[in-house]
Amino acid sequence: MVAQPTPFFVVFDTCTHARYYGDVHEVLAMPEGGIIRYEYKRSLFKPDAAAVLDALCADPSPLPIDTLLIYGQKRNYRQGEPDPKEMLRWKDSDFIPTRSAKIVAVARIQGAEPLSDVLHFHLQMKGFVDPDAPAIAPMVQAMEAANALPFGDQNQHAWVSLLPAALDLQRAELRGDNQQLWAKVVDKFVMLDTQFNNDVFWRVREICEVSRVGRPGMPLPLQDRNTNQRVHTSRWHRDYLLHETEAYEIFIETHSPEAHGNLIPGNATMAMTSSDDEEGLIRLSARPLDIVPNETSSQRFSVDTNNFLDTRYSGIRLETQVPNHASAYPPGSLCTLTFSIRKERSRLVASILFFVAGTFLGGYATGAQITPLVKGGCAALAVLLIAFGGLLLNRQLKLSK
Repeated sequence: MVAQPTPFFVVFDTCTHARYYGDVHEVLAMPEGGIIRYEYKRSLFKPDAAAVLDALCADPSPLPIDTLLIYGQKRNYRQGEPDPKEMLRWKDSDFIPTRSAKIVAVARIQGAEPLSDVLHFHLQMKGFVDPDAPAIAPMVQAMEAANALPFGDQNQHAWVSLLPAALDLQRAELRGDNQQLWAKVVDKFVMLDTQFNNDVFWRVREICEVSRVGRPGMPLPLQDRNTNQRVHTSRWHRDYLLHETEAYEIFIETHSPEAHGNLIPGNATMAMTSSDDEEGLIRLSARPLDIVPNETSSQRFSVDTNNFLDTRYSGIRLETQVPNHASAYPPGSLCTLTFSIRKERSRLVASILFFVAGTFLGGYATGAQITPLVKGGCAALAVLLIAFGGLLLNRQLKLSK
């Protein structure tokens, strides 16, 4: 018996409403390994794709599942225009693959009717797909023949489908970890005169810890949160592990295609704001980062400390700001990064050991039958140990202002 190939999802963004316009920008800006949650009503799935997701909700063991994210629009469509009446077609529409990803978690919220069920899936970002890959045209054409593209009548109208079986041998072209293709994907959004053609584009390259001498260290990896659940609407996260009292640097790569000319990005900046940080641990610069075309720049931030010993979770929101931008549509790239924040445990343990050792030595010096010179030396060393332990402890616990 020939084994059936693993499902391969194709998920469309069309961004015809301001509420969803930022989805493409977030997909493009998110660092490799980051998580984005998508949700669609069952009516926007092809039945076979919905059946696979239902099966994954019952048994998530096949996860992760390869996924291609792709943007589609009718040619010459502009922001704010009504949704197209007819299904997107290869001859009259533009299609741009935005990201290779994999589905890592799923969920289903039942509605009053089956078609109103909301199907959730968390996507872990991988690399970028060549927008000129030979497999793109036959894939779209095969999906068109199957009425599996966005918009159109009730027999069409599909945003989530499975890769046509005829394309199984070309899966390698439609997935990958290549980060260098990002600029080429951005070029396509401008060269094809899409509704994104005047937007500002940047992406998060990495976050590094700043060393004591002021130089950035090795990039921090994203880590799965230990509370993750494969079947849940919101419990799948990947965080950067940060330690209290440390400084970090986030690196941003910008790209402005030649077609932008000198008008974009103009005076655009990138603002950083804290997210879910009720304790105020994230210390951000009040000055937004200037967006300079076609370079990698950085912004530093630090993590404060308090008296809590448990791991805390928070994050930052990165958004493009353009002077006098009045549209409800975001003017450029955006994304949200999440952090797990904890104390540096080795320092916390060391501070306790110094404190205990100093206390023990002080007690010994007080009660032992030793010469005054030795007693004085032990007492002085005990004071130093306790002071040093207290210094370390104060750095890990907010004992004083």
